[in-house]
Amino acid sequence: MEIFQELLELKWYTIVILVALILLGIAFYKTAKQGSFLNTKRLSYAAMCLAISFVLSCIKLYRFPQGGSITPGSMLPMVAFALACGPAEGAVVGMALGLLGLIQDPYIVAPLQVLVDYPLASAAIALGGFAAYLPVKKVWKLPIAVVLGTIGRYIMAVISGVVFFGEYAPEGQSALAYSLTYNIGYLGPDMLVCIVLAFIPGISRLVDIIQASSSVKKANA
Repeated sequence: MEIFQELLELKWYTIVILVALILLGIAFYKTAKQGSFLNTKRLSYAAMCLAISFVLSCIKLYRFPQGGSITPGSMLPMVAFALACGPAEGAVVGMALGLLGLIQDPYIVAPLQVLVDYPLASAAIALGGFAAYLPVKKVWKLPIAVVLGTIGRYIMAVISGVVFFGEYAPEGQSALAYSLTYNIGYLGPDMLVCIVLAFIPGISRLVDIIQASSSVKKANA
């Protein structure tokens, strides 16, 4: 099926990286259960969230002609991790996700464009981590985190569109207006999918599980 085409076309070294992430995640988790000084359980969740997010990003519910697509919630694992562990750690894992995307399917027009479209765009999803500090009910934190993470990703996409892809703007329309409308066309629906999923109790529980890994470390310190 066309929806799974990109997933089926994963390069062998990308598959090796994904398998390594999953195996490392399992190994870190088991180490943490045995009582490790380092917070290997959090590393386990980071590896798992990264791998799941990347696989979901390869499933295209709809692909736009000039780039961008609607996926079955590919941002959600990264947003959940950033919400649980904070924007800084979320940004680090986000950059790793961007680099993995660059390895699998690079589209390069300039060095700065690579930086904006891959590591920075994925790292910007970690803005969702700031939702943890908002005085709102717990049930709203993950959906709000999705919105904040999408805003971060949207800003990076708009910057890239204006600076590097402004030539694709229709005649009579500015590069900024074109980039603003084009990028919201796929990021908006992608965000809505993530928000719907974020209200599922089992999904929101993931944030609590990751946060618990931090409290265990502090308690044993």
